[in-house]
Amino acid sequence: MATDRERARSRARLEQLAASGLDVAAIRHEAVRELQHVIGFDRWCWPLADPETLIPLGALAEHDYGPAVPRVLELEYAGEDFATMGTLGRRSVPAGSLSTETHGDLARSRRWDEVFRRVGIGDEAAVACRDAFGCWGWVKAYRDSTDRPFTRADVDFLADVGPILGSALRRSIRGERTCTAAPASVAGVLVLDRQLQVVKWTAAARARIDHLPGAEVYARFGIFPAMVYPVATLVRSGNSSVARALERGSDGSWVMIEAAPLEGRAEGEIVVSFRDATAGETFGRLCRTYGLSRRERDVLSAVCAGLDTNAVAADLWLSPYTVQDHLKSIFEKVGVHSRRELLATFSTTGLTSMRSGGPAEKGRGPRSGPPRSCG
Repeated sequence: MATDRERARSRARLEQLAASGLDVAAIRHEAVRELQHVIGFDRWCWPLADPETLIPLGALAEHDYGPAVPRVLELEYAGEDFATMGTLGRRSVPAGSLSTETHGDLARSRRWDEVFRRVGIGDEAAVACRDAFGCWGWVKAYRDSTDRPFTRADVDFLADVGPILGSALRRSIRGERTCTAAPASVAGVLVLDRQLQVVKWTAAARARIDHLPGAEVYARFGIFPAMVYPVATLVRSGNSSVARALERGSDGSWVMIEAAPLEGRAEGEIVVSFRDATAGETFGRLCRTYGLSRRERDVLSAVCAGLDTNAVAADLWLSPYTVQDHLKSIFEKVGVHSRRELLATFSTTGLTSMRSGGPAEKGRGPRSGPPRSCG
């Protein structure tokens, strides 16, 4: 068992890792090694998250229940299990374990009883990697059935470092490559039955899925990418009429995955679509990733629309000096030094081409309506 001093040193090393500038995969691998040293576990899973919807995205993992991933995700998002990703992503304490939350009766957890028990997993501890701007993923650690369960001290340590890991993920995600190529435009569709088994799907869906993170691994197990099962489960259970997750493809493009129930004779079936994300959807995600305030988002949206400082000031009912202060803050957060670099960073959102009035907008007067809100 790690001492308080060892945990404090580990926390300091994780803080250094968060500021290291490593990519999102390297951050996860290095952080897992650190956590293994302090807490002790062999198997693990670390999915990223859509911070808007708390749906898991692409994951790195070392465990042996790959073919059962759809069932685990289905049980997590059906609303009846313990220490689930959605729960940890929302509550004030972002960490938990099956042993503590079931009071030692692991069979109360359906995902343990149906899946984990069969592969020799004795306990699961998880933490939402959440900072002030959202939840960016979850670390899920597994101990063997022959090992002791995770202790309260283990869970408390995970809760303590959760914000550090969240900031580390957010900083690494924003450095990922984006795509400036034309979007695919053709949406893909697949239809699932109530057991989340495929009924039919289009060629466009196959093409879209092939470009999602981890597509080859999922295909090896004969399953769809991870986010398909939570969005379908939420719709099937009636917890949402439409469920969605925004994912970045392996080519840097943005894809929105949405699920909705089919009506009519196909009652109980669920349609899952894969389409190009809209300008507003990608803009909102990037603004959150860079930690921009609401007013900074408004200023950035106006700049992306082609307005100069005076026009932005008039449009948002601000002074030009205040606009310049907001732009300085935006430059620092995004890591650029000019408007040209800023526009290049956000060119993939499509907002830079959404100019309602072109250059003529630069001289327009104050709006008669309230200031707009973007993203």
